[in-house]
Amino acid sequence: MLNRNSILIFFCLLAVTCSSPVWAQESKLLEVPIYIDNEPFITKYIMRDGHLLVPALFLKHTGVKMNWNETYQSVVFTHKDIQFALPVGKDYLEDYGRATGMWRRKSLSTKTLEFNGETFVPLIDVVKKFGMDVVYDSKREKTFIKTNIPPAPNPVSKGDESKKQVALTFDDGPDEYYTAKILDILKQKNAPATFFVMGKQIEQFPEMMKRIVKEGHGIANHTYNHPALPTVMSETLVEEVRSTQKEMIRTVGRMPDLFRPPYGALTKSDRIVLSEMGLRTVMWSVDTIDWSGQSAEEILSIVRRDISPGGIILQHNFQSEARLLDGTVEALPQIIDELRAQGYQFVTVQTLLEHE
Repeated sequence: MLNRNSILIFFCLLAVTCSSPVWAQESKLLEVPIYIDNEPFITKYIMRDGHLLVPALFLKHTGVKMNWNETYQSVVFTHKDIQFALPVGKDYLEDYGRATGMWRRKSLSTKTLEFNGETFVPLIDVVKKFGMDVVYDSKREKTFIKTNIPPAPNPVSKGDESKKQVALTFDDGPDEYYTAKILDILKQKNAPATFFVMGKQIEQFPEMMKRIVKEGHGIANHTYNHPALPTVMSETLVEEVRSTQKEMIRTVGRMPDLFRPPYGALTKSDRIVLSEMGLRTVMWSVDTIDWSGQSAEEILSIVRRDISPGGIILQHNFQSEARLLDGTVEALPQIIDELRAQGYQFVTVQTLLEHE
């Protein structure tokens, strides 16, 4: 049961005093963990008129969709039949009635604010509007939100562990340097892989994209511009995915149902949106950290340590003037030879997950 006073007292104490203009210290906004469906998420916050405001994008962790209306300078929240807009600088929301097609104004506890380019919204007003439960545990000094929104299927990080199969995956391409070298090795070793491609890279290097498909490798969606998805609006996520799907269809005539988020970063809302688009989200079980310039031996050491049946190995094939992926190219033949010697079969992610 919501105990508004207890929650507000707690956050006031954290902010030292509710009357202090916390936002005056631009680089020192305080942070606090808020538990959403029992998982902690750290967020910046502002206290205004005794009320807690959090970045609007933080609410994506609850599972609701969030977009921006430029015309009315409003942040718009949506889940199923509930939709409402919070105009910046106003102490009211506009509630949309689907039956009437009309917007109805309702009061908020405090104004929606813009600070350092971010929109901050009153947390309790928003979550209550969606019928979420908010509880402040005074003994643990923690705030808990129960969203009552079912999650989407969990991302996949491994295949069938009863089969000694493994999938090589390469993110961020295609490019004209590393992709060519990787494809040469895969062809020589007769080893299929899966390329999680970016739309803008397909557009820049269409012939390399065609070669990937022609030589029998799997392809999957990795967005168009590689944004960190928790930092973008829901409609931006949809456009990133769709534009990449269209680029794949235009270039190679295929539209896969596999997706990997940049940086492996997703909110509950992002997962729901991707599921609604018919996409399966794929992560990894072996992270070679090759993007950081790891040597071949360091990459091999990680693979040897972390590999197991059904494993998905994460590597990259982006353009790099600093030659950060030289270790990836050097290690790849040895990875294939060593794992085959252990009885592993190399397959695409599509094959690895065909019975999922």
